[in-house]
Amino acid sequence: MTARFAIAATLSTLLLAGCATTGCEPPPGNPDLTPDQVAATGGHTGERQRWGGTLASVRNLADRTELEVVSYPLDRCGEPRTGARPIGRFILVKPGYLETADRPTGSRLSATGIITGTRDGQVGGTPYRFPLLQTSELRWWADETPAGTYRRPWVTIGIGGGSGGVGGGIGVLF
Repeated sequence: MTARFAIAATLSTLLLAGCATTGCEPPPGNPDLTPDQVAATGGHTGERQRWGGTLASVRNLADRTELEVVSYPLDRCGEPRTGARPIGRFILVKPGYLETADRPTGSRLSATGIITGTRDGQVGGTPYRFPLLQTSELRWWADETPAGTYRRPWVTIGIGGGSGGVGGGIGVLF
């Protein structure tokens, strides 16, 4: 029985190690640098940075598309954590035309690009200084899973024992 337990434990460890590989890349630039900090100092021009959040508005211009983004902290894969407090706003500048008809306000996105400066504008009737992030690397994220539900596939692993010996199993729900 102990040999089967050792084999089951080894297989479970290998399976978990395989599931832990996410393919996430470390963020470029300073992961602690927020749009609010850039807006306050006006610095960091020319630095490569990854920011993200939720879409607030879009402006399609002759040579570029500008997306106003409410910024949130990102997880290690670059997905906005919209359950956290916002960390400012920024203008994402994408060269060329970007069709956003299927991207409603509140859509989640992240982008990597170069900080090109700041621009004074307004949020509602309040003056606001927006950092500008020029990008060609834009990622849209799927809608967040509502609280109390789970993303699929859902994988469970169990090991148990009883009067008949020790056993284990793996369950996958799609």
